[in-house]
Amino acid sequence: MASRNTERDGTMRTLLATNNGRWAQESYETASRDAGRRSRQLRKLGYKVAVGSMGPQVTPVGTVKLTMVTVAPGIHEDTFGIPAIEEIRFDA
Repeated sequence: MASRNTERDGTMRTLLATNNGRWAQESYETASRDAGRRSRQLRKLGYKVAVGSMGPQVTPVGTVKLTMVTVAPGIHEDTFGIPAIEEIRFDA
């Protein structure tokens, strides 16, 4: 399946993001390769990052392969300071 982010402008886009201060999670469409770019960005800033495949997930626009990025504070006090990222929504 082709990535829905066909018009790339260098902006990373997440489909779901949550942050409670102790950890943060963001999901990305696997085909966009944004999960890898985001994990490298956060590691360079001192956060501890784990990346894992979520496999195919059913969304309002069909089945999409997703990748989850989990962020821990690392050298920081919490995860509230991670750089903001654009969050997109799938509309039915």
